[in-house]
Amino acid sequence: MNLRLTLLITALAALMPSAEAQQARYVSEHEVPRPIDVARALAGNGFQPHLRKRGLSIDAPSPAANSEPPSALAAAASNAAPTGAESAPASPPGAGLDVAIGFALGSADLRPQAQTQLDAIAEGLKLLDPGAVIVIDGHTDATGSAAFNEVLSQRRAETVKAYLEQHHQLSGERLKTRGFGPREPIQGSNPFDSRNRRVQFHLG
Repeated sequence: MNLRLTLLITALAALMPSAEAQQARYVSEHEVPRPIDVARALAGNGFQPHLRKRGLSIDAPSPAANSEPPSALAAAASNAAPTGAESAPASPPGAGLDVAIGFALGSADLRPQAQTQLDAIAEGLKLLDPGAVIVIDGHTDATGSAAFNEVLSQRRAETVKAYLEQHHQLSGERLKTRGFGPREPIQGSNPFDSRNRRVQFHLG
C-alpha cells in the first residue's frame, strides 16, 4: 500500500509544473542559446521538433509480394493506428525566452553579438510548428523617461522582427511585436536593473 502511494505521489509531482518552469528563461547579452533550448523555452519541455520530410518515397508493393487488391491496401492504410507523434497530447506552452539583445545605447541598432544571438534564435523558431505565432516583446529598464522608453522598446522589437524576416525568411505574419517600455520588469528585479533591457519571445 505504501509503495502504491509513493508511486502515485511521484507521478503527480512529475505532472505539476515547477515554479522555475513558469519563469521565462533569461539569456544574457553575451550568451548564444542553442536552437533546441529556444524551442523548448517557447513550446514547453515536452516539445518535439517539427521535422520536414525530404526525399521520402515508398515504392508500391508488386502483385507477387502482396496479393491484396489496391483498394484493400488503401483501406488498411486509412484504418492504421496513428503514429506516436500524431497521437501524443500537446504539451503546454513554455514561459518564453528573455534575451538581453545588444543594442547601441539609446537606439534600436543591432550590435554584431546581437545578430549572432538572433541567428541561433531563428534556428530555434524554425523548429516550431510552421503555423505557430511568435510574439516579440520589447522592454527597457526604468532609466530615462517613460515616453521615450515606450517608443524605444517598440522600435527594438520591430528591429528584431525585421532581422528575422530579412535574414532568416521567417514570415512576418507569424511575428507580432509589442513595446512595454519599463512597465514589465523581470520578476523580482529592480526596475533599473540592466537585465530589464531585453526582448522577450513567446508563443501568441
